Amino acid sequence: MFSRVQPSLLTPRLDADFYKVEFISNEAHLKEFGIKRLAQLIDVKASGYGVLPSSNEYCEGGVPLIRGGDLSFGEVVSPSVFAPLSYKDGKGTAKTGDVLILIKGACIDGPEGVARVKQDNNGHLFNGSCFRLAFTDREIDGPFFIAYSQSKFFLRQKKRQVANTGISYNDEDSIHGYLIPDLKNGVKKYIGDKVRQAEQLRAWAKYVQQQAAVLLPAYINEIQRHEAKSYRAKDIIPERLDSLFYHPDYIALEGKMKAKGCKRLGLITKQIKDSWDKKKAEVFEYYEIGGLDITTGQVSSTKTHTVGAPSRAKTKIQQGDVLVSTVRPNRKNVGFIVDSVTDSEMVATSGFSVLRFSSLAQAAFYHAWLRTDDATAQLMRWNSGSAYPAIDDDVPLNIIIPDFEQTFVDSWGQKLLDAQFAYVYARRLTEAAKTLVESLIEGQLTEQQLIQAQQSLDDGDNSLDQAILSKLSNEGYAIEEATPLFSDIDELYRLLESATQAEAEE
Repeated sequence: MFSRVQPSLLTPRLDADFYKVEFISNEAHLKEFGIKRLAQLIDVKASGYGVLPSSNEYCEGGVPLIRGGDLSFGEVVSPSVFAPLSYKDGKGTAKTGDVLILIKGACIDGPEGVARVKQDNNGHLFNGSCFRLAFTDREIDGPFFIAYSQSKFFLRQKKRQVANTGISYNDEDSIHGYLIPDLKNGVKKYIGDKVRQAEQLRAWAKYVQQQAAVLLPAYINEIQRHEAKSYRAKDIIPERLDSLFYHPDYIALEGKMKAKGCKRLGLITKQIKDSWDKKKAEVFEYYEIGGLDITTGQVSSTKTHTVGAPSRAKTKIQQGDVLVSTVRPNRKNVGFIVDSVTDSEMVATSGFSVLRFSSLAQAAFYHAWLRTDDATAQLMRWNSGSAYPAIDDDVPLNIIIPDFEQTFVDSWGQKLLDAQFAYVYARRLTEAAKTLVESLIEGQLTEQQLIQAQQSLDDGDNSLDQAILSKLSNEGYAIEEATPLFSDIDELYRLLESATQAEAEE
């Protein structure tokens, strides 16, 4: 492969990919629009890596470690790894308001791998796959950069600068040289506020789920755990002859729950095994276990061609269905279908047991309960796997659930349903922010339009904001016959108001 390049465009880089036409034209377009270098927007001395903590203020196990895979959807996922202060790959500490960006690894040129550091992550270590950006104006440029980092104009730059000597990476000079659109502060605030609103919705949704988890009973914590290595079973059923099925912990949990008036889950839900019609469309939305986000409980789909569809694409599903993974139930792999895709068949893999409830709120409530330790222990009791845990698809129907009062189910079911929709709208707000950036650069929007919308919002009028949001779609801005990004903007405003109110009450 080769590229013909004007001598004036040559740099010390001699690899052909660096001079692809799409990369050169992308940067030429940005320069014509008007740009600043990233180095002009950050404190160069404070960016990069920095000083490691001098003392361990967290726990004896070490300091939480942020890795590249922990940077997702503009926020830092709670680190699951702790590192000692002597950790050799610890490169610096994260500071509230700064941005961490992925600079090393296989997904370096992807849209994720960029996140703002929240108060919860202040002082955490980050490793060498991350690079810290200390923006001089954290409130304006930080959130705007998150939006811009998702755009095709930034991703092309990032991909162009990738060096590969066995491991793909961006060096410090190329990071400092990134081209950033030179926009007025009012424009960057309007776009950045979409990122902040997404953060607000995610934080609120997480808070609601945590509140519900505290209120849901945990009978497994009330039983006396069996410590001996051997035990006897009083009653043996023909279906199960493996000893683990009769472990005293499982027996005690079942007895405790039955004493509290618990009942079979199958009494309030039904299992769905409807096959989908392959003749209805050329493509369908495919829901696999790999698309399940364990943090939120949502399942993302992949648009898949009907011809040559995977043999495991079996069950026709719909909005509100709860998907219980039949493999590795110990990981709480229980998903909830929040969105409804009206123009495509929605199909789940045979690796899910599909449960359907009488309402969306009831489904949201029992989705949350199925992710509790009580439910997980019962599912694991029926494990029949060898290499890794697996259960039959009818097992979820046979586990027992607390006899909740209907008012409790209705109330918390609606709150949990709102939380699920908050996660959905948070993703759409991030997409909206990205689309606004691209539309500005491509001339479909003007800075003045966004400045006026921001001024109106400051005055308590959201009509211009609503007009702009209503024209956004996955295809871009003001694209005829495109599916709107926000099908119900009033619902977005309602959720934002709820999140703001909850934030004020904390």
